[in-house]
Amino acid sequence: MKTIKIATFIIGLLTLSPALMAQDPLFSQFYNVPGYYNPAQVGLSPGLRARFSIRDQWPQLPGELRNYNFSLDFAERNIPGSGGLGLLVMTDNAGTGYLKNSTIGLSTAVRIPLQENMVTQVGIMTSFVQKTINWDNLVFTDQLDPIYGNIYETNFQAPENGNIFYPDFAAGGVFRFTESNSTFSGIMGTFGLAVHHLFRPNESFLSLTAPLPRKLSITGDLVLEMDGNSSGPYFKRNDRTNTFKFNPGFIYESQADFKSYSVGLNILKSSIYTGVWFRNRTTELTKSNDLIFLLGLNAPLSNETRIKINYSYDFVLTEIRPGTGCSHEISIVFELDNFNVFGGMRSSGFGSSPGGNRSRDELDCTPF
Repeated sequence: MKTIKIATFIIGLLTLSPALMAQDPLFSQFYNVPGYYNPAQVGLSPGLRARFSIRDQWPQLPGELRNYNFSLDFAERNIPGSGGLGLLVMTDNAGTGYLKNSTIGLSTAVRIPLQENMVTQVGIMTSFVQKTINWDNLVFTDQLDPIYGNIYETNFQAPENGNIFYPDFAAGGVFRFTESNSTFSGIMGTFGLAVHHLFRPNESFLSLTAPLPRKLSITGDLVLEMDGNSSGPYFKRNDRTNTFKFNPGFIYESQADFKSYSVGLNILKSSIYTGVWFRNRTTELTKSNDLIFLLGLNAPLSNETRIKINYSYDFVLTEIRPGTGCSHEISIVFELDNFNVFGGMRSSGFGSSPGGNRSRDELDCTPF
């Protein structure tokens, strides 16, 4: 009976009524999929970043509500004004065999220095999306008997083609600054805004008009570092045994009638990540949807290379928890700071070099 319910829900929500809108996948570890939320983030930090994330949403529901996300981006500071280039590959399964979205996106960003301790980037992403539905696995309301369940033949005539394909576009901007004071040896702030589905592509399977609603994403975070060693650029010390970083942040997403925001704090002590976040879909704090716990490892492979592994657990606070279960998310991030496509000594884009301006070096670092 649960399988019948979810199949009926998916077909009714996503195909039969053009007035109802789909919602993009969301991630608890949004800071580990920055290119998905904002194309201006590609190349914001130096070198190459490869990221892989798996999110298992509501595992107790029948079928597979699972998202796979891989992204690759690199910075190129030897070309004036260049921010970076990025690749995004994502697969989103909304129930096994029911509905599947596959996306390939290419991003590019332009870097605009503002002051010694401030920089901004603007970026665009062009994506190619394929949406697939398996009509044979769906159950329609005219097949259901109130007592015996699925016993009738449906009158619905499924289209011959269970695939649709369309291009999609997103644009965004990001602002980063560095600072210091008597309490923190380094302060870095990053704030971004992006708009997705700029031209609202039609995602209907039934030759109807069902434009995908635009999505607004607003993100922000601070990295606050406390370290007894006051020499050298912030955020770039090789000895991490005394490093203590706080990373408060937020994300706000709005798409049609779906609105969500998350706020929380991550902490890095030596090589261990911990974090606590909560997600809500209203402004009433007493009606929070999820309480999110994070645990992870930052494992340096060398002074300029590291791998980060993070696991988060979304504890559902609403009455749906017995039927859905709690969500899981795993991310693996590989960072190579000195990667450079065009060779030569890496530059921050401000002319940084040994003995150069400290604030400029700090803007081009790996903050967390």
